[in-house]
Amino acid sequence: MIMQKQTFLARDDIRLAYDEFKPEDIFDHSPKACLIFLHGSTYNARRYANIGKAMAKQGYQVCLLNWRGHGESEGKPGDVSYVGQLEDDLDDMISHLKQQKPGLSLVIGGHSAGAVVCLRYIDRYGCDDIKAVSIVSPAINGPLETVRYPQASSAWQYKLTYFRKGKAIEAAPEAALQHAPILNMGAFWLAKLVPFMRHRAILRFPASERMAKLEGRVLDYSYNLMLSCDINGYPKAFNKIRVPVLLLVGEEDEVIHPSLMDTIYHWHLKPLMSKSLVKVPKANHIRILPAVCHLLPVWLAEVFDMALEEPKHGVQASKVQGMDHDKGAQLSHQEGAVA
Repeated sequence: MIMQKQTFLARDDIRLAYDEFKPEDIFDHSPKACLIFLHGSTYNARRYANIGKAMAKQGYQVCLLNWRGHGESEGKPGDVSYVGQLEDDLDDMISHLKQQKPGLSLVIGGHSAGAVVCLRYIDRYGCDDIKAVSIVSPAINGPLETVRYPQASSAWQYKLTYFRKGKAIEAAPEAALQHAPILNMGAFWLAKLVPFMRHRAILRFPASERMAKLEGRVLDYSYNLMLSCDINGYPKAFNKIRVPVLLLVGEEDEVIHPSLMDTIYHWHLKPLMSKSLVKVPKANHIRILPAVCHLLPVWLAEVFDMALEEPKHGVQASKVQGMDHDKGAQLSHQEGAVA
């Protein structure tokens, strides 16, 4: 496995950094495909290095992109110039790789808010430049119905949306609230009404300042960045997917309810397409990452094996080797029920 630090220029001449992982035999054989994987909120590419290592061992090239202002990418930490700049950066990354290696199959994927950025990219740019997409625990927090546990701002959000008090739902356990971001409602509404206030921090992620500094995390997000990694019209975005898709979620996810992925799988993805859903037992929003290292190579192997065969309609999740009820136990006991 070969790991290198790389950079490219985005459309606004900001230099974005990514960690590139390649198979050891890269000089003898071309990689099977290239996966562009996006990290979640506050983190950076370093947190997801194990995914790059695991994929490279299976013959794939992996590019772990740092959002602007995160990791080694240039830009103001916790802010973007405009809502939607992250999906533009992903589009620039795709263009950069296409120029570097014409003909190489590109796959996009992301975890948490990174998965949402992938959805926003597809909603805006479509699927013409990618061969597959992996959505891991997408942090779809804007719509009230997608959130597993209510946050402090949920009561006001419900009243403003439906003009009535929301019904009591399952209270969040302490472990879930421990990492939940805190939204400054006053600053949010000021930014919403006054555009020049949209670059100031309105969202705070609780964490040890010392540990955050050691890990290179960004704990304060502006209005522009917060909206850039959320998506209200997620059904429309999923409906635009025209390539094989893998949905992954932990059964104990604290951010979204796992049943949301069932709804997406059955209602928002086209019925006659290659789609897979895996729910990982005993995994929460973060602990799902080791399972990603096992499941992604298996799924991609099946995707590109299918590409060599005659096109077949209605390929469902149970066709993915190693990810159905019979084969799941082979994946370090991270098996999950497949819809």
